[in-house]
Amino acid sequence: MSQTNHYDAIIIGAGMSGMYQLHRLRELGLSVRVFEAGTGVGGTWYWNRYPGARCDVPSLEYSFGFSPELEQEWEWSEVFPSQPELEAYLNHVADRFDLRRDIRLNTRVAAATFDETTDTWTVRTDDGDEIEARWCVMATGCLSKPLV
Repeated sequence: MSQTNHYDAIIIGAGMSGMYQLHRLRELGLSVRVFEAGTGVGGTWYWNRYPGARCDVPSLEYSFGFSPELEQEWEWSEVFPSQPELEAYLNHVADRFDLRRDIRLNTRVAAATFDETTDTWTVRTDDGDEIEARWCVMATGCLSKPLV
């Protein structure tokens, strides 16, 4: 059975951008729901698990800078971290800031439509749920589809 809920904002994708947006919008006092197709957070670092996968940007530049506490408590093992370490970092961030409570995993967005008369987005998930929001943030990233 489908359900309808209303939030201030909907975010599609729980990678780095989606998680950051969730954190910031919460700080502004907004109600937020995130939809993530995967069974875990981390975006490209969740999906790309091939041998040798790693970041080509120094870890300190690739980390979140919004929390001095987070910066102090996480210690990178190398300058260009591997996929498992990046995924572990993003899971740590999700837990540290209790982001998971507003993230619905294993849920694909089937459609997103905007009603100009009510200034409202309606997002329909692949399981038939309809969720309304004032804002819809696409945080699917440029690496959400493999380019082979």
